[in-house]
Parts: sequence; C-alpha cells; structure tokens
Amino acid sequence: MNIARARVLATLALLAGMALAAPAAAQSPAACGPFRVEWNRAVLSPTAEKLEGFVYNESPCVVADVRIHVVAVNAEGRAVAETLGWVHGDIPSGARGYFVMPLPEPPAADYRVDVVSFDQVSSGPFRPLEAP
Repeated sequence: MNIARARVLATLALLAGMALAAPAAAQSPAACGPFRVEWNRAVLSPTAEKLEGFVYNESPCVVADVRIHVVAVNAEGRAVAETLGWVHGDIPSGARGYFVMPLPEPPAADYRVDVVSFDQVSSGPFRPLEAP
C-alpha cells in the first residue's frame, strides 16, 4: 500500500470516529440551573445580624451542597467584604433550600448573593419510592 493511500484511509477512519462521537456529546444531560436567591437581614443576637434566605432550584436537577457567594456593598455599590456560605442538604427540582449566616460588623448598605457551585445528585426530578 502506498503512503498516500494509507494517509487517506487514516483520515477517513479519524473522521468516521469523530462522527460517531458527536451524537453522544449532543445527548449529554441538561445543565442544572437556573437558581434564584431571595434573602433578608434579621437579628441573630442582641449584638449581631444575620443574612437568611432561600435558594430556589428552578432546574430539572436535584442538587446538594449549594455554595453561595455573598458580597457586601457600600452605599456607592462598591464591594467592601465577601464571604461564602452553604445551603445544606438536597434541593429537589422546583423546591428551595434555606441558608443563614452571620453578617460582618458593621452591616453593609446592601448585599449580592449568588450560587457559585453545587453537587448534582440527579438529572431528573426527585421521585419518592413507592411502598410495595
């Protein structure tokens, strides 16, 4: 077999392999998200405040160990502090998970709270097991 023919056959084999791999990539599970966060400030103790709220899972996935990023901003909207917190436990699709964390002293003018990471438990809605 000459070298030119071997190269053509090798190229065709490579292209055929790539064509077979493409449909599998297209069938990957749906991405988890979006998440919506609602929060408010409340009294933690006579000398401290807390930030508490809910992360709403608006995705088709069940997620767990959701990590939130909190940025404290001053009256001009500039970041003055930041911290990370957790929403513990599973959050089924269409449900919400509670979080609470102490606020730094002094309290900021406002806060931005975003989901930065999570563990995907499943790609479909949670279905409890049925009794036999």
